[in-house]
Amino acid sequence: MIVPRCVNICHLQNSYITALEKPLFYKGMKNALKITCAVLEPFLGFAVLGTCITVGIGPQGLFPGFLAHGAVWKIGLYLMGMTHITITAMSLCFHRMHTHQGVTFPKWLDHLMQSWLALTTGMSKLDWVSVHIYHHAHSDQEKDPHSPKHKGLARIFFFGVYDYVVAKDTPEVMKLRKKIPEDRYESFLKKNPLIGPIFTAAVLAVCFGPAVGGGIALATFAISPLFAVGGVNAIAHAIGYRNYETTDESRNIGFLFILNWMICGELDHNNHHAHPKSCSFRHRWYEFDVGYFYIQLLSLVGWAKVKTVYSSKRTPILRSVPAPEPTYDYSEIKIREKIEA
Repeated sequence: MIVPRCVNICHLQNSYITALEKPLFYKGMKNALKITCAVLEPFLGFAVLGTCITVGIGPQGLFPGFLAHGAVWKIGLYLMGMTHITITAMSLCFHRMHTHQGVTFPKWLDHLMQSWLALTTGMSKLDWVSVHIYHHAHSDQEKDPHSPKHKGLARIFFFGVYDYVVAKDTPEVMKLRKKIPEDRYESFLKKNPLIGPIFTAAVLAVCFGPAVGGGIALATFAISPLFAVGGVNAIAHAIGYRNYETTDESRNIGFLFILNWMICGELDHNNHHAHPKSCSFRHRWYEFDVGYFYIQLLSLVGWAKVKTVYSSKRTPILRSVPAPEPTYDYSEIKIREKIEA
């Protein structure tokens, strides 16, 4: 076919570029709309619940006098305890057991930790594990869902949860998720992510009223985005010291002892990226991993079985040697093979 001379070639080029940009624009709008609906839906439900509680019980809930005195330190202690319990469950269950397989727990204890995480975060094992495997495969590279090197420290700290929500539905991560084993209970949690947060918000609203209870619920749900995504994946990939010259930017900041205790020893992050299958993140005498301490206590009563743990005698710290590339043995398939499948 001969193109007439009157055809504007620049117009064809612009149309071609626009045609390429449209799918990306629509995809971005679709993701934004999906996340907006996911946020607004529980808010609308809570507004209806709050109205019912105010009419039926009262604006201050069942315990109107509990926060009348010392409200600041009471709420502070609550959030500190909730942070430690929530991130400990996430670290032991999602991270050390299901992702890196360094330790195993009985089914009842595993489900108990997953239930707690469903109540306080709405996250499921399948989503969390698949995104975290993908993070290790592309740590601090362009495909990393939460890399401060490419997206900026502030973006990951405050809005890293947005990147998590987008990443878990990408084709590569979904391929990983299909190969992760699940039982009926885990499948139920995956399909019903709002049940846990709605129940938690309802209990807090009944106890302390819609306004105060709702505020405490929001603070509870902010624990995982700020401390897990922000504290570990943002700060521990930006500042701190390194025991290993890994290919990423992981750092150790376990010297922030109170914060490291609150998030279950996860801040010695360079140690973890160097030896990801180890269920202990402590590699030097002055480092402390409270998560591994809990694992040791549970193993004494038969509630934990250590599979892989770092030993300085077998694998000494060598700063000049790159850390070994991690593998994840779901059906003995390496992670990169799973992504390319």
